[in-house]
Amino acid sequence: MASSPPIPRPHPAGPLAGYRVLDLADEKGQLCARILGELGADVIKIEPRDGDPTRQNGPFFKGEQSPNMSLFWWAMNAGKRSVTCELRLEPGRELFRKLVTQADFVIETSVPGEMAALGLDYASLKKLNPGLVMVSITNFGQTGPYSRWAATDIVGSAMGGQMYLNGDPERGPLRTTAPQAYAQVNFQGAVGAMTALYARGVNDGLGQQVDVSMQEAMCVAMDNTQPIWDIRRINTSGPGIRRNNAGVLGSRYLFETADGWVAALGVGGLIGPGANAIIDWLAESGEARGLDSADWRARLTALVPLPPDEVAFVEETLAAFCGSRKKEDLVGEAQRRGAGWAPVFSPREVVESKQLAGRDYWVRVHHEDLGESFIYPGAPFKLGQTPWQQRGRAPHAGEHNEQVYGELLGIDSQELRRLKMRMVV
Repeated sequence: MASSPPIPRPHPAGPLAGYRVLDLADEKGQLCARILGELGADVIKIEPRDGDPTRQNGPFFKGEQSPNMSLFWWAMNAGKRSVTCELRLEPGRELFRKLVTQADFVIETSVPGEMAALGLDYASLKKLNPGLVMVSITNFGQTGPYSRWAATDIVGSAMGGQMYLNGDPERGPLRTTAPQAYAQVNFQGAVGAMTALYARGVNDGLGQQVDVSMQEAMCVAMDNTQPIWDIRRINTSGPGIRRNNAGVLGSRYLFETADGWVAALGVGGLIGPGANAIIDWLAESGEARGLDSADWRARLTALVPLPPDEVAFVEETLAAFCGSRKKEDLVGEAQRRGAGWAPVFSPREVVESKQLAGRDYWVRVHHEDLGESFIYPGAPFKLGQTPWQQRGRAPHAGEHNEQVYGELLGIDSQELRRLKMRMVV
């Protein structure tokens, strides 16, 4: 057998070390499997002979559209092993069944009913491995009138309620650029997997199917918006640069600066019990526009509702103040004065964040196939005794065929060649 490829890196200290995951997922579930791998599990990505379709998801490194250059593939599949296995063929399905007997988890994202048609549904696989936990991540769940509907992240965002909460009231709902519906369903899938694994330990070793709906995962993430409608009959909607508080459009909290934007609730603190600190700051700079008078101070600190024209005057005063200054300078001084301002960071600024650097958040991953290293996101949480660990770059299609099929199933090189000739792997 071939020597071990350079990935994944060993992680014997992880809380899931010793467990194995078979990853059949498309873009809705690959992050779930990666999370389990970074906690120590051996994650084996099962791909068709010509590679997983998400290898074609852009953008691509240096614009080179090829299976190993997709930045999406890198992000979602880092640290996994990869084998090719044609589940459309019965010999391929038989190989997969053999792998299932040595696995703890299967992550799949097929349309409800498709796995049953292949004889690979949970009811079939649990006969081979009663302890198996199958995490089924779908658009709308295994049941219900929409269970077989096609969907992407934008559909999950729309039907889960998030899109309605974004955007400006005058321009309509907006989707968040980063795929939040996919992210939410992946994290909920990982939580469900961990819960089912714990239940297996107290239920005589029996596994179960975890049914995860992208729409429901988004609904869970919508905080109190559904109860606001149920109790008050108010639809919370996109507030734009203002704050939407329990369905009521409030004061402005986003202000443009000389180099970007700041988030500053309550008009930067000019309206509320602590307003005097911000009024003093404006007065010291000669830009208070009369807000430092006793009358204005009394009304701004009393939380008495102001008429629209006065609210506009207060907001215009802070907007002019912020517009001539840099956001980091503004936030630093506001924080010193006790106001909870924050800079609005771009992706570049997140990567360059002093706070994240101070916590050693980012990790550098070497791609020996390219001869380069890249910055990757770090641990989503820090465990003191059983740490998270990045496991290396994403695999090439079938990179671990000989290793996995040889070590786990005892298939020698000659038999593997026969399987390749028969278009099985």
